[in-house]
Amino acid sequence: MTERWQREVAKLHRAELPGDLWERITEGPRLQPPPPRSPSRLIVAATALVLFVAAAALLWIVFTPFRTTVKTLAGSDVLSVPARGETSPVFLGDGRPVFVVHHEDGTVSVVDAFSPHRAWGFEEPVEWCPTTRQFVEWAHEAHFNEYGTWVSAGPAPSGLATFAFQVVERDAAGDPASIRVGAMQAPDPGGSAPITDPSRPPFCPGAEPVTFTVDASTVWESPAAAVAAQPQGWIAVRGTLSVAPDGFVQLCSPLEGARCQDAAVVRGIDGVGLMVNVLQPFPGSGYEKHHVWLAQVRGGVLDDLAIGDIRTSD
Repeated sequence: MTERWQREVAKLHRAELPGDLWERITEGPRLQPPPPRSPSRLIVAATALVLFVAAAALLWIVFTPFRTTVKTLAGSDVLSVPARGETSPVFLGDGRPVFVVHHEDGTVSVVDAFSPHRAWGFEEPVEWCPTTRQFVEWAHEAHFNEYGTWVSAGPAPSGLATFAFQVVERDAAGDPASIRVGAMQAPDPGGSAPITDPSRPPFCPGAEPVTFTVDASTVWESPAAAVAAQPQGWIAVRGTLSVAPDGFVQLCSPLEGARCQDAAVVRGIDGVGLMVNVLQPFPGSGYEKHHVWLAQVRGGVLDDLAIGDIRTSD
């Protein structure tokens, strides 16, 4: 061993070595942890997108109550049944008016509120008379019994249509308490002769007839706005009928002289027949009054325009 080597060994013997020297040897070098990496552009963009979607959803929820509501007469196809002997006017899920009749024997009928008689193309609602237990057409006074069968007076090619239904719930007596209404059924085929005796029995002796009342907030005050909104199903719209000499029919709101404002075209009405047979010989008839009509919107026009004693409530 050389003299230099001996000196170096002696230095190692005198040196103070750290106690964890062996651990350092076995574990390897102890390096400083790397600095945290900044988020990538992709992560930043994804985070921004999530925040944007959440903010948009919050704004939609907050301002949803202030959006325009499309007004319809939509009710429900699950209906409550009135007490025995009573009849209720209701609107189905698509807004179609019907009567739920709880007969005195406990059975139930769902009877369509539109008469099969469609003078000049108008739908003509019926009303319920509790004293005679009959439906009476508002315009021409055809009388139908509580099951919808035509019985007397005004013209009608058949009885009133009825609807199939399923019982949802029964009351303590076993009578239907609620029902789910299904498809429309064909009416009783028995009807009047094409021309009937012009004399009529009393409309509803000794009682106020039961008719339909709609919430005033659901009534369209502008026929043009109603058509523009394209609502589904039946609606109530306030207006005045306008029939041109060539038979072109519109519903106006209002009709000021010859000016028809906020108008919507009405389809399916025989304007010439109405003009010649009603409007000219009988000016001021119910067809010319400013009131609430029922209708449907299809293809940018009013269809199935219904005239009747449609009342409103605040």
